[in-house]
Amino acid sequence: MTKTKFIWLITLPILLFECGYKPINQENKKIYFQEITVIGEQKDAYTLKNNISLISNKNSKKKYNAKIILTKKKNSKIKDSSGKVTRYGLTYSASLDLINLKNNETIQKTFFRNIDYNVAKVHSDTIEAQKNAQETIIQRLADDIINFVNMYVRYE
Repeated sequence: MTKTKFIWLITLPILLFECGYKPINQENKKIYFQEITVIGEQKDAYTLKNNISLISNKNSKKKYNAKIILTKKKNSKIKDSSGKVTRYGLTYSASLDLINLKNNETIQKTFFRNIDYNVAKVHSDTIEAQKNAQETIIQRLADDIINFVNMYVRYE
């Protein structure tokens, strides 16, 4: 019984390492952003810029500049019978201008994301919910932009 377990312990890792698995993000390094400019609230702009710059590779032959205008809109979604807001909606839009430095061709695309969060009984909990919603939506916008850029660069 122990011989078969030993054989499985040896062969299973070998089979798994030889399966040809390749991480998806390995393909993301086909572009170099010489400059990324994000206009918007400072913290959101900083987070978005850092997330997008992760796919940049200085050794890439495809060089681009990116300009992103980030806008945020907060509105009340649901009010109770007394007129107090019980849920807010947060909407972000990111207008991307991707400029190819080789031929000065510009690609424009606008991304939208929205999320709702509930008003808590304690104001600090509401602030925390808003902060978490902002972080989530900025991460989703960054993922949308990265996916768009990767698809564009792949088929260029």
